[in-house]
Amino acid sequence: MSDWTKLLLLSLLLLAWQAPCPVRAQLPPGPPERIPPPQGFPPLPPDPAEDGLQALPPLEEELRLHGGSYLYAPEGDGWHQPFPSADQHFPVLRLPEGWRAPQPITLFDDFLGTGPIPGGPHLHWPASGYDWDPRFVLYGAYQLFGIALEADDRHQHLVGHQLFVEMDLRLTGTERAHLQWRPIGRRNTGGSYYQFSDPSGYVDNSTGIPDRYWIEAELASLLGGLIHDPFVPRDYHLVLGKYPLELHNRLLINDDILGFVVNKNTNYVGPLSNLNLQAFFGLDDVDAFENGWGDVYGINAFVDYRRLFFESTYAYLRRNRLSGGDAHYLAISGTKPCGTVTLTGRALFKIGDRAGRGSGQLYVIEINRPRIHDGKLLGIEKGVYYATAFRATKGWNSISGGNFDRLRIAFAVDPLVTISASPDPADNTGIALGVQWFRRHEDESLIPEFAFQAPTGTPVYGVGLRYQRKTSARSFFQIEAIGNFSDDPTFRRQGLSISETILF
Repeated sequence: MSDWTKLLLLSLLLLAWQAPCPVRAQLPPGPPERIPPPQGFPPLPPDPAEDGLQALPPLEEELRLHGGSYLYAPEGDGWHQPFPSADQHFPVLRLPEGWRAPQPITLFDDFLGTGPIPGGPHLHWPASGYDWDPRFVLYGAYQLFGIALEADDRHQHLVGHQLFVEMDLRLTGTERAHLQWRPIGRRNTGGSYYQFSDPSGYVDNSTGIPDRYWIEAELASLLGGLIHDPFVPRDYHLVLGKYPLELHNRLLINDDILGFVVNKNTNYVGPLSNLNLQAFFGLDDVDAFENGWGDVYGINAFVDYRRLFFESTYAYLRRNRLSGGDAHYLAISGTKPCGTVTLTGRALFKIGDRAGRGSGQLYVIEINRPRIHDGKLLGIEKGVYYATAFRATKGWNSISGGNFDRLRIAFAVDPLVTISASPDPADNTGIALGVQWFRRHEDESLIPEFAFQAPTGTPVYGVGLRYQRKTSARSFFQIEAIGNFSDDPTFRRQGLSISETILF
């Protein structure tokens, strides 16, 4: 390229750089011309959900009715939502800012406290094991009651009282000593009372001996400072003393056992999940016979498998003072959740007892379903509906039912309760239906029940009603009524019980 050509190109670039460049198009004055819509374009269809949409209410109305508190409730919880026809502020139970739930009597540390562990003497398990965090809790209840009962053409009218005292001394999260005492109602007699019917007079059931006393411990905590090998299993839990034992919904045993329990949790075997094994031993303190006690040895297992929950038990009952009275017990229970319905089946077997009632079986089906009542008819907010069906043979009796209250068991409508407490004289088949309704944010509870059974082939119909109401933060009132109707006067029963319980 020649020098003249280069000079010409440079001159053209300088002229182009110095010339003004418009940044905006010069538009004529006046409104802009609109582009006409295309001919024949159909209008948009209406929103299909327009009829179902609800406009937001004004802020004043929102605050006046409920203040939006229901927005912070769990999904599906409609407890705090006002009725559509409400024209005034919806009453919502609110606690004061400084409110604190009633607390039991405690020493050394707060009950369920959230603060730091208080300073004190450095106590721990051997060899610099787990540190102690002592806490003593004293709590219980005092009850006044009155009972009017007619059963088997006999009348019983009485008024009495009962006192429950519990003491708990916790050293760590897994070690504690516990004591339960009924000073004026020993061995589940129900309390001391004055009886107006014949024989009249005061029945004193007071005692200075605690009903239950036991200690609990875990090897991982006790021996944590001595065993340092992480592959040595130490998650064994121990219970020693006189402790309550309930198995298979109190159908197999419901009694206080003097002995010990060894428990091993988190056992993984094949597809089973969380296999829990318990071995128990009761020494000469099992109320298994009318004229004597016995020893019981057994093993119990809980397991989860594919959303199924199983409980199985083997127990050997040895009668100390009568040959031929020993018996073997086998029991299995399975629970399956089906949505909101829970279904449970149980099969219990007794083998042996040649000197007593002989072998026997008990088969039970249990169903329950909770339900939320959105309409709140009669103020009922929710309820739990349940049904039970059973078949018991002549030889069946539980290992022991000594923990049932001897006064209030007469007001049990479900025949399974009486069968577990005392054996039936013959084969028996029956059903029980009931519901527990809750009102006023669970401050009130109403339980109507209906039952049918046929001991010795004689039909027996039972109806019952239980009403509970919270009278204060630490007290509640209860009324129980029952009526059994049958052609056989032996099974007829009518009664009424009223009680007031004060917690401390």
